[in-house]
Amino acid sequence: MKNIAGTRMIILLLAFATMVAARVVSEATPAIGRKMKQNAATLQRYTHKRRTEITVKGKSRGARVDLVRYIDGKAETVPLEAPPRPAQSSRARGLRGRMIEPKIENKKEEMTRDVAHLKNLLASYSPGADSMRQVFEKAAISRTGSGPAADIKLVANGVVKPSDSFTLLWSTADHRPKEIEIHADMDGKPVAITLQYAALPDGTFYAAHTVVSAPKKDVTITIDTFDYAPSNSA
Repeated sequence: MKNIAGTRMIILLLAFATMVAARVVSEATPAIGRKMKQNAATLQRYTHKRRTEITVKGKSRGARVDLVRYIDGKAETVPLEAPPRPAQSSRARGLRGRMIEPKIENKKEEMTRDVAHLKNLLASYSPGADSMRQVFEKAAISRTGSGPAADIKLVANGVVKPSDSFTLLWSTADHRPKEIEIHADMDGKPVAITLQYAALPDGTFYAAHTVVSAPKKDVTITIDTFDYAPSNSA
């Protein structure tokens, strides 16, 4: 009888622990959403440097470094380093040159459009974007382990488009995101976005390393942010 009673007690304790864990996880969802939104506002009190490198077909098109600051809630950039201009190659003359030149210009315009579209796509998934306001309400939430310090994982589909997916890994110990993975599409072709997070000494977190990859377009954008400092205008 004692063994049966002990077994029942263990089962009840396990059931209670499961219920508590489920409640903690469910309550964490809106809390994470609020923390992300508040943090996005706090980041506007800082200036930082941003390094952007564009790679096309495995070849770097150079990197540029900008100083980013916020004025009245809007981001402003000040160029610090620009990629070197490509050397002017001697173009073919005559009829062949006139035939090739439009193709080269069209390819440059296409690449410029693709890069602009990828940057706009990234912006649409930022914490302050309208499309992200409801993501935490409909996200499926779970833990990566059984212990109280296990990280929280949020997964949402159809954030911007019906076919996309959004996954956030939240550090319970550090109270901030570790990584965000987004799978979307541009012109019907897949795009993968990965953001890896770091934190400032005061706990404010930021996307330290971002990679936007469109393999079918052969275009990759890599963004690193660093040298965060309180803004004088804050």
